[in-house]
Amino acid sequence: MTISYDKTWEVMNDLEESFARIITFEKMVDDLMEAVNNNNQNSILELAHAMTAFFPVYIRQYDKASRRAWNNTVIEVAKIDNPYKSTNGTNINYDEVVKYLESDTLSPYVFTKKYKTED
Repeated sequence: MTISYDKTWEVMNDLEESFARIITFEKMVDDLMEAVNNNNQNSILELAHAMTAFFPVYIRQYDKASRRAWNNTVIEVAKIDNPYKSTNGTNINYDEVVKYLESDTLSPYVFTKKYKTED
């Protein structure tokens, strides 16, 4: 497989669409803040449940789109032009990059369940 403009556009567009779903989450946060300010317990409960249900779905969709974009752009370009390619034939994949970033204690670029927000 070689990299093509159409495939690159498709996977990057999918990634952008997946990320754009965060606007939905942002709106829910705004609605939650309004409910808290108005002491509207029913809305607070409904929004908390909606956000709890939506967030894992959003993360799965974004992860899938990110992997697809990575595999169809970076991996494909690396087959053609990779100045950093190892001479011993070792290939780096998306999961290895994520694992490395998760292990970086100085800058948590990848958020996992071990990085929880304060309640």
